[in-house]
Amino acid sequence: MRRRRLLSAAPMVVAVLVVVGLALALGACGAGGSKEEAKARPLPLYPTGNALRPGEYHSVKFKPPLSFEVGKGWSNTTNQLSEYIELGQQGETGFLTFANVKEVHKPGTTDEVVDAPKDLVGWLEHHPYLKTSKPQPATLGGVKGEQLEVLVKDLPQDYYPLCGPDCVDIAPVSNGQEAAIFRVGNERKVFVLEDVKGDTVMIWFAGPPDTFDKFAPRAQKVVDSVKWSGS
Repeated sequence: MRRRRLLSAAPMVVAVLVVVGLALALGACGAGGSKEEAKARPLPLYPTGNALRPGEYHSVKFKPPLSFEVGKGWSNTTNQLSEYIELGQQGETGFLTFANVKEVHKPGTTDEVVDAPKDLVGWLEHHPYLKTSKPQPATLGGVKGEQLEVLVKDLPQDYYPLCGPDCVDIAPVSNGQEAAIFRVGNERKVFVLEDVKGDTVMIWFAGPPDTFDKFAPRAQKVVDSVKWSGS
């Protein structure tokens, strides 16, 4: 009699074990997702003078929120702003910049700022002081955009931009200092994403010709790792 009762209870025990197992599995999945999100470190708000530890970092002030992975030798070289991040490689072999472009410096002027055009790639192509390659499609973090190479052409003698005599002002930033600039002599690859959660984001890496070929693959690896929070 006792044996019969134990046998009849077996299906119920199995069902309970299955439910518990599913709950544990779902909990583990949830915990795994949290660990994935938690493994990204916050990108320091200010330059520390030290190289970043290799790994994944997420923005703190920059909008739209993003994350990316860096290898050895990278450091943040300027204060992180809501629309600007700059990273550099040790030895100043090159710089990688992220900018949320809401305004641009009007070409041919020294301090006039206007709203950013809807076609920022076209604006770069027709800028009188820039020489560009033919734009090619690009996708970063699941967001489609375009990529192109950009060089600074010969500047007129009477051109005195805010950034100095050897560069072109591209976009102002919120701290009132010139930041989004293209320097004369540097090779440069630019990515333009015109709809990242409704914002226009431009990412570029640049460096002197003698170091650019070595620097570019490292910078491209960081660019390829970009993720947009919630995308």
